[in-house]
Amino acid sequence: MTTAETTVPSMSSTVTTETTPPNTTITTTAITAGNI
Repeated sequence: MTTAETTVPSMSSTVTTETTPPNTTITTTAITAGNI
């Protein structure tokens, strides 16, 4: 769980840079964290 939690923010940062709306990234991260 710790590894996944560390990996998620890294991917989120990359997605945020490529994607304009940060809300989508936050929502995706929340869903991913919820699934974990």
